[in-house]
Amino acid sequence: MLRFFIKCNPPRSTAQASKRVGVKKDGKPFSYTDKKGKELEANFTALLMPHVPKEPMEGPVRLIIEYRLPFLKSEKKAVKKRGWAYHWKKPDLDNLLKLFQDTMGRLNFWNDDAQVVELEMTKVRHKDSGINVIMFGVDEET
Repeated sequence: MLRFFIKCNPPRSTAQASKRVGVKKDGKPFSYTDKKGKELEANFTALLMPHVPKEPMEGPVRLIIEYRLPFLKSEKKAVKKRGWAYHWKKPDLDNLLKLFQDTMGRLNFWNDDAQVVELEMTKVRHKDSGINVIMFGVDEET
């Protein structure tokens, strides 16, 4: 099992927001990642780098991610006292996941993205902002 917490103000931009389409001289379209997208990828790489395992995980993997955004300035006192609240506004949960999971794959947390067979992700506003990650192998016998 691998468990870690990245204390940060999690990036809110998504991979989809930085994808662009251009046209070559011959008229054929091509896609590329703009400067903002490359900075976002570098940011996720820097956040995850200290937590890269010595060896990539083998076999089926269960991945649990809790994306903790900071409280809003207008947050209600009751929410602040409780310590968290669901964040049901942009950015979209699935868009946040894509680049984060792709970066974990590039850094060899596992050998192939296809190994992730169970996924749980939560997006909240929290008193302790950051990204909480739990990753472990799944026993196929149970």
